[in-house]
Amino acid sequence: METEKNTSRSNVHHLKRPKRRLSRPRVVMGLLLIVAIPIFIGLANKVVHENAEVIRQGFGQQVR
Repeated sequence: METEKNTSRSNVHHLKRPKRRLSRPRVVMGLLLIVAIPIFIGLANKVVHENAEVIRQGFGQQVR
C-alpha cells in the first residue's frame, strides 16, 4: 500500500518559476561596486598626491 501512495504523489508536477538571470544580492553588490570604485580611486589619488608633496619636500624642492 505504501508504494501505491508514493507513486500517486510522484505524479503531481510542481510548477517551477523561471530562473532569474540576476538575483537581488548580485544587483545590490553591483550597484555598491559602481558607487564604491570611484570613491576608492579618488582617495587613492589624493594619497598619491600627498605622498608626492612629502617626497618633494624631502628633497628640498618647493611645493606649489
